[in-house]
Amino acid sequence: MRIEIDEWASQGGEVHKAAKLLDRGGVLAIPTDSGYALACDLLSRKATDRIYALKQSPRRHPLSIIFADLADIGGYTGYVSTLAWRTMKRLTPGPWVFVLEAGPKVPKTLSKKRSEVGIRIPGAEIPRALAKELGRPLATTSLRMDDEDGNEQWVIDPVEIERVWGHQLDAVVDGGLGIPNPTTVVDLREQPYEILREGQGDVSELG
Repeated sequence: MRIEIDEWASQGGEVHKAAKLLDRGGVLAIPTDSGYALACDLLSRKATDRIYALKQSPRRHPLSIIFADLADIGGYTGYVSTLAWRTMKRLTPGPWVFVLEAGPKVPKTLSKKRSEVGIRIPGAEIPRALAKELGRPLATTSLRMDDEDGNEQWVIDPVEIERVWGHQLDAVVDGGLGIPNPTTVVDLREQPYEILREGQGDVSELG
């Protein structure tokens, strides 16, 4: 099933429909700042298990958490310095993954053997609208596949996603073609910040 939502997430009925699937433990493909991602309700263990199985990814590979707003991260992260908070406040919404200490509200399925968590408040409207409508953050991981030369690429076409993975998903949220460039991943736990992956985010803005 494909659910079409414009990039401004203005189709409230369709957003509600997709969020209902998430609320029932569904796994969706959704557009983000960097191509499409598998997404589910963070608090659904069954759904997060499905994501790991779908991606054939070991548990040591962490899922990122998407929030509707920076104000929603309380309890999902541990200590956040004033400088780190100001940095996130300045750069969000945007194409960043911020690595912080994991807080007590992060399910053990994600953080049992990990002390950190990656959080996102994307610039893309659709994932934030889904998290807001659901009332809980989303667990996500990017969708990638090998090209003809065997190089791993971000998947950006919802029609292709439906063709390849549709039978394994509850829905593909079609927000149009995505952007193949990854987000920038930065560890904010200590100063100076450590850039783990440079992507769309302008690292000169980290200060």
